[in-house]
Amino acid sequence: MKDDLEDRLRPIRAQLFPRQLLLELQDDSLKGQVLRGSGPEAVSIDLPLPPLTCLDGQPLEKEPLGDLIGDLLVRDGLLDAVVLASLPEGAAQWRVLEWPFEAIPDDPIQALRTIDPPLNLAVPLSEATIDLRPLPGSTPRLLMAVTPRKLVDDWIDVFNLAGVQLERLAPAESCRLAAVASLLEAAPEDELAVLIHPLPAGARLLLLRRTEPVFDWPLPEDDDALVREVSRCVTFYRRRDSSIRRLRLLLSAPLSSQDNLQDALGVRAEILTPEPFGSLVLQGLAMVESAR
Repeated sequence: MKDDLEDRLRPIRAQLFPRQLLLELQDDSLKGQVLRGSGPEAVSIDLPLPPLTCLDGQPLEKEPLGDLIGDLLVRDGLLDAVVLASLPEGAAQWRVLEWPFEAIPDDPIQALRTIDPPLNLAVPLSEATIDLRPLPGSTPRLLMAVTPRKLVDDWIDVFNLAGVQLERLAPAESCRLAAVASLLEAAPEDELAVLIHPLPAGARLLLLRRTEPVFDWPLPEDDDALVREVSRCVTFYRRRDSSIRRLRLLLSAPLSSQDNLQDALGVRAEILTPEPFGSLVLQGLAMVESAR
């Protein structure tokens, strides 16, 4: 009788006290934590994935991956939770668009597909999932993230196999940008932010003017090569934009080459601490959701 009552109350409790699971997808790992109300609980999912389960953001073993996610949610009593997930690194490509007309239309994604501008993307816009976000400024500009539709559909299949409710799939990069936006939105106009995100092999460099990404580049794994490549990219961008007078170095996690990097750029690094979130991506995923 008690079990029957619990089963009947569970959907009512889920509606009254909804739980959201923030899930960071990577080629080699899963990380997740529950978001309840305005704050997160402790990280409850932090698990490596077998090699070639995912590759370049694409789930290769959909059924085992779906089973694993479903088992983890059963283990943690989260089958009634709504899942907000970030796509793996590199799944999306970015472009900043200067809108060619005075106003952005009501359906800019359809308008963009109709115009089909030459953007040098890996996938045609007709075969892509498009995410658009307005950028501040006096002229209409948009930050566009483009992901192959097949990749997005494959991840939807994974969550369907897991038997969970997927509410959102967001590019990891957009989540990280949301997490650092408050640090950068009031930056001086002559400042260039150098954001480095370490990866299992190498790192990712993102240069930003305030909250606008202006340059994105992969970095090598070797410490000396990484420092040289960051210096080269910063020098290249400063040649393009002579208004840059100061740098700000942001690291999403400590780097073994941090001291040499600070010496090369002439600026102290700031280590971004997303606590109580398990990562900048999870923090930004929660912020992206709250802003909707």
